[in-house]
Amino acid sequence: MIQFGDAFGVVALALVVATALLMLMRRRLLRRTRNLALLRRVHICLATAAGVFLVLHVAFFVDYPVTPAIAMGYGSAAMAVFVWLTGTAFLERLRDSLFFHGTMSFSTLGLMAVHSAGAGVNVPTFAAVGVLVLVGGASFYALSEHLAKAIDPKQGGTRR
Repeated sequence: MIQFGDAFGVVALALVVATALLMLMRRRLLRRTRNLALLRRVHICLATAAGVFLVLHVAFFVDYPVTPAIAMGYGSAAMAVFVWLTGTAFLERLRDSLFFHGTMSFSTLGLMAVHSAGAGVNVPTFAAVGVLVLVGGASFYALSEHLAKAIDPKQGGTRR
C-alpha cells in the first residue's frame, strides 16, 4: 500500500507535469480560449498545488536516510524554489526570466523523475522513464521553436 508521503510526491510530480504541458501548449490554448489571464491563473493554481504537495512529501521524509536518490529529491525541491522565484520574476516583468523559468522547470522534472525511480518506493521505473521521455521530447520541441525564431530562413543567418 502506498504511504502518504509517497502519494504526496506522486501528486506533486503529476501537477508539475501538468503545469509544464499547459505551458508547452500555451499558444494552442490561447488560440482557442483567447484568455491569457485565465491560463496564467490555471498555471499558478496548478503550480501552487504542486508546491504544497511537494512540501508535504518532503515533510514526511526529512529524517529519512540520505541516499543519492534522496539527495536528488532534495535537489529537485531546491530547484522547484528557483522555478517559483523565476516565475514570480516573470510576473514582475523581469527580462529573460521566462527562459530560465522554463529551462529550470524541465530540469526539475527530470531530476524528480530520476529521484522517484532511484528511490524505488512505490513508483515504477517505467513511469519515471515516461516522464524523462516526455521531458526530453518537450525540451527538443522548445529548442526547435527557439532555433526557428533565431534563424531567419529568408536571410540564411541569425537575426541581429
